[in-house]
This record gives sequence, C-alpha cells and structure tokens, in this order.
Amino acid sequence: MTAEQHRLLGIERLAERWDLSKYSIRRLIVSGALKSVTIGARRLVPLTEVTRAEEFGVGSPRVVHPKR
Repeated sequence: MTAEQHRLLGIERLAERWDLSKYSIRRLIVSGALKSVTIGARRLVPLTEVTRAEEFGVGSPRVVHPKR
C-alpha cells in the first residue's frame, strides 16, 4: 500500500471538501454508500474511499436549474 492509501479524512473535513453537512456524510456512511473506520471516538474515511466516491458522483456539486 502506498502512503496515500493510508490517509484518512475526518467527517468534518470531508463535509467541507464536498460542501455537505456533517449529518449528510454520516448518512452516507450509515447507508453503506461510504466506507469508514473508527479509531477511538473518531469516525474517519480513507482517502481511497473518498476518491472512489467522487468518481461516481458522490460529493459533486448539485446542478441548480433556474426557475422559469
């Protein structure tokens, strides 16, 4: 494994990266859409899981259509 695969992101940091709430990140974890690990009292998401999710559109900005 490379050093990059060992990197972990906290829920708050991932929420900022994806412009989502911490609650939304937790829902993705609970639903199984996002894998995480627990170390002590912290829930952390491996960077490899973050990039996998981004490839499939999780965390992508929403498209807002103008009102007509």
